[in-house]
Amino acid sequence: MGFKGVRRVAVAGGGTAGHILPALDFLEEYRTECGADGYLIGAGGDLETRLVGARGFRLEAIPAFPWAREPWRGKLRAIACLPAAVHSARRILICERTELVIGVGGFASLGACLAAATLRLPVVVHEGNAEPGLANRILDSIASLVCLGGEETKTRFHSPTAVTGVPAGRVSRSHRPAKPPWRFLVMGGSEGSPLLNREAPRLFSELRRRGLAFNVRHLAGRGDRAPIERAYARGGVAACVDGFVDDMVPVYAAADLAISSAGARTLAEMAAAGLPSLLVPLPGAARNHQSANARRFRAHTAAGPIIEGSSGWNGAAAYIEALVGDPHELRRVGECAGNCAQPDAARNLVRACEGLLDARS
Repeated sequence: MGFKGVRRVAVAGGGTAGHILPALDFLEEYRTECGADGYLIGAGGDLETRLVGARGFRLEAIPAFPWAREPWRGKLRAIACLPAAVHSARRILICERTELVIGVGGFASLGACLAAATLRLPVVVHEGNAEPGLANRILDSIASLVCLGGEETKTRFHSPTAVTGVPAGRVSRSHRPAKPPWRFLVMGGSEGSPLLNREAPRLFSELRRRGLAFNVRHLAGRGDRAPIERAYARGGVAACVDGFVDDMVPVYAAADLAISSAGARTLAEMAAAGLPSLLVPLPGAARNHQSANARRFRAHTAAGPIIEGSSGWNGAAAYIEALVGDPHELRRVGECAGNCAQPDAARNLVRACEGLLDARS
């Protein structure tokens, strides 16, 4: 990288942890690699505000509303606010003397990246999912470079691409003693998975009936945790039910097996942790991208069977019982997941961005 001085970078996106956390990893790596002055352009939600502040970065909010899984009134609202989002983002980019905008997907990224294009600033898009989201598909027409989580997604874009991976933050592989009581982790992402919240207590009730000794940590996302706690109690299952946890490092370290939704960030974290998993894609995810993520992840690891919808849960109990009954296989599955970790993903993206800027100078 030939750049000398302080690089001024904006990362745009937000709404969910799957967008916010990679954005913060990119900002942190840019600060480490180049001494960059970076900030996040987002929608200004509570989760963004808390996570961005905790990592020591600035959040600049623009008008932005979600599109995916919204009724038609919500979609109209998202469209109607786009001109105001572009106008607000232009003002921020000019004021901050921004040189580069990285879009990480989500409803807040579209206005900021379109604003960057009107100012003739280079736009780099990061797409971690196997199936691109709407914002990134739109931004394909203006992106100078699209950075991908995996090779399989290259054919979805017309812009130049580079496979950089999906960052997993500070998560790293940890030693897990292969002995009961087993420690199971249930994760539905920062928004939560209604399917997992409903079906996981039934799954563990069946495992308890089969005589397995275990405890459960269930991350339910947003919403009321009380019904989930009652469902576990009815099944006689010892479970700790939380919402969203900011620091997942100790959570992964304390788990032997995850039953998880299949967001790109979550899969990257489980790979980094070397954590065996059984995947339950979030129903209704935009363009069914979590199912595509799960298939890609399973193809490259020894992850368990993919559970779609309400079917397959009896098979899940049998799979888990067999897996924990064979410590060597459990260890092998974790090692296969760990071998797919992408520890240099954030650095790869920063260096790809700098290569792009060097070529333009």
